[in-house]
Amino acid sequence: MSEAIALAWSVKGKTFPNPAVGAIVVHRSGIVGTGTTQPWGGAHAERVALNQAGPLARGATLYVTLEPCCHQGRTPPCIDAVIEAGIGRVVVGVGDPNPLVNGKGIARLRTAGIAVDAFLLREEAEAVNEDFFWAITRRRSWITLKLALTLDGRIADSQGFSKWITDSPARAFAHELRRRHAAIAVGRTTLERDDPRLTVRRKREFNPARCIFSSGRDLPAACWFLQHAGAARSIVVIRERTSRRVELDGDSRIEYWYTGRSRKSAHLEAFTEMAFENNLTSVFVEGGQKLASSFLEAGLVNRVYMLYGNKIVGRGLDGLLFAKGLPINNSLRLKNMKMLALGDAAFGVTGIPKFD
Repeated sequence: MSEAIALAWSVKGKTFPNPAVGAIVVHRSGIVGTGTTQPWGGAHAERVALNQAGPLARGATLYVTLEPCCHQGRTPPCIDAVIEAGIGRVVVGVGDPNPLVNGKGIARLRTAGIAVDAFLLREEAEAVNEDFFWAITRRRSWITLKLALTLDGRIADSQGFSKWITDSPARAFAHELRRRHAAIAVGRTTLERDDPRLTVRRKREFNPARCIFSSGRDLPAACWFLQHAGAARSIVVIRERTSRRVELDGDSRIEYWYTGRSRKSAHLEAFTEMAFENNLTSVFVEGGQKLASSFLEAGLVNRVYMLYGNKIVGRGLDGLLFAKGLPINNSLRLKNMKMLALGDAAFGVTGIPKFD
């Protein structure tokens, strides 16, 4: 199961909107088949592993990180392939909370006379797809917030420069986080100040969708986002109260999302719903100050990463600035907090934001 979970992590970010799953077929002679979820529309992990195992799958044990699906989607139900292959035992990492599955897959396996052991390394298997589980049950996208900060909490110095607050290991970690999400988002100010590429430069086989939060469609003509809009799915999110809609620019292929909400918190909540509806089950918010603060104030952030470099600048742009300060006894706190070692010159803090 540990190896199957590692397989699932290896394709995290390539399978959206489907979950990342790993599967291994074990015969008396050892491992005879391995598989991972293929890009959307392709085979699921179980089918890949079973096809590789061939006749050796009969009577073998299938280890799979997520409960096999039992419904018809873009591909046939995995349960059918497991039964037809003659698998004798299935070990499941975690159940699938998708209402179309949610225990039905395991029940059907047992009805077919296949022994099922559930749930082995459940927490580890669940961690791979925590974003998918959130999105499929709440019908809105999972939001991760990342900030790169100086030790005194600034995201830029007094001249507006932010390169580089953290060193290479921390930036590599940030790119790995990008890779694991369906979309990357920044605000209009960050676009104008930093002209970010919003790409996964360390593993080039996949780039998430790119989202810019803006007051209108008039982005700087020379910005990298506009110049390379065709290289990945590109979205401009606009706060506008008339109606919720998506408009596609036929020339640039940019999608303009109008949330139909003027109040900031309602605008952001509508965005998470639209993202889910448009197959973006997770969004990686990288700033800047206004966008990060707004998502946190609205209570829409599922997990936060604060990556601290070993620098103190004394004055500059604060990483967070809420519209209204919170008292200590009613503050926003990080639950399940963990510390991360990120090279010799940086460290990270991760946790789940909760209001007291």
